[in-house]
Amino acid sequence: MNRKEFGKLVAALRQDMDWTQFQLAEYAEVEEPVISQLERGVKKHFEPDLLFRLANVLQLTTLERREFFLAASGLDDRQIVRQPSAGITTDAFDAQKILKKMLDLMGQVRLPAFVIDVYGDVIAANNCILAFFKPPLSLLESAERIPGGFNSIRLTFGRELVTRTQIAENWDNYAINTMRAFREISLRYRAKPYFQYLMKAFRNPNEYPLFDRFWKLVSSAEQDKEANMDHFSFRHAEFGEIKYISSATFTVTAFGELFLNQFLPLDKHTYEVFEQLAQLGGEGVVRFAPWPNKPMMESTRQ
Repeated sequence: MNRKEFGKLVAALRQDMDWTQFQLAEYAEVEEPVISQLERGVKKHFEPDLLFRLANVLQLTTLERREFFLAASGLDDRQIVRQPSAGITTDAFDAQKILKKMLDLMGQVRLPAFVIDVYGDVIAANNCILAFFKPPLSLLESAERIPGGFNSIRLTFGRELVTRTQIAENWDNYAINTMRAFREISLRYRAKPYFQYLMKAFRNPNEYPLFDRFWKLVSSAEQDKEANMDHFSFRHAEFGEIKYISSATFTVTAFGELFLNQFLPLDKHTYEVFEQLAQLGGEGVVRFAPWPNKPMMESTRQ
């Protein structure tokens, strides 16, 4: 991420707090011209204390801070990965090979699992998780024509409220964990056109009536998250009390990370439910959102 892109990121984070440049400068205890220079991309050197102050006042979690500091390095995704040379072989620049490896691995997992990218788009899911949440066919068929159609945010916060129909109790906790994961993996990409395109769709209250509430709720949460996993405990409408950890294994690529999320059972009943779903669904994998190219289209809904 170059200096201009980092400046846009800081501006996006500031605007998300509904602050002016003056307010951000005041809260961070820095001069207002520093914020202006930073957001315009003309400030070339960032003092560690400046970044520390900004991360504090912007209320970034531990995982968000890591992404924020990485963004401040001035390096983009293609520079972060190991560079190919005559004596080094790397697949980090081969999108199709990377994705095939991830999908092959997911196909062997006998647990609910799905692959998402840095924007929260669900690239693929295995049959086990599809049998667990049972997304309606109409939702999947319309996804290609709707902004954010394959995104994890739509599955949770879209007007269809797919997960809420399956989670009989404690849905709020599920929604908070989902939103928190989305905010963390997308932080370095908040100023990107595709993220702005998604946010325009997500902030439509008719299509995503609960999005803004949980977006703001997560940003002000007191409990920090320092591990790349979330604990879920709720009563499923069909399978009863379910307890698991959603743990992500990520692959670093020249196009941003890919995350393989797996549901790890925490009790015998959940283990038995997941095993039953794996036996019924088999090892199939279903592709959804495109990657790494991210097309943008207008909504066809009337």
